[in-house]
Amino acid sequence: MKNRIITGISLFVFCLVALASQAADTNRSFNDYDIVPVANDELSASADKAWVLSYDHDETPIIITLHENKRSKNYVVRGEHFEVSYVCCKKGFGATRVKAQYSEIPEELVSSVLNEKELDRQRILTPNQVTDDQALGLIASYLPSLINPSYQHLLN
Repeated sequence: MKNRIITGISLFVFCLVALASQAADTNRSFNDYDIVPVANDELSASADKAWVLSYDHDETPIIITLHENKRSKNYVVRGEHFEVSYVCCKKGFGATRVKAQYSEIPEELVSSVLNEKELDRQRILTPNQVTDDQALGLIASYLPSLINPSYQHLLN
């Protein structure tokens, strides 16, 4: 009888630990990320610069391409199922939908993955002009909150 109680308690503790570790994986923070520049010969013709953003080395990376013009810098952030732009202009730096000329993912899919309220909150992250390094850091920091919670596994 004593062995059954000990076995039952051990099984309960094991299940509790397994559930807690699974919950920790789904609620992980996205503070740890890598941004690696893409070589010039690998760039598409329309991009001026590009980087690969990854929060986890085992998953599909996120591609950031820079498209510069006279008035702004447009950082197009694209995952497998979403895309969003972060624009740096005289008004500051913030998030917006991707312009049609740069868009590659169907709008219906993007709309279901992106959090519209958060997109509105991120319209202006800073009123200042930012460097490429600052822009990339802001993108990596704010992108996870832009993705709807049910789709955040796309960043893992």
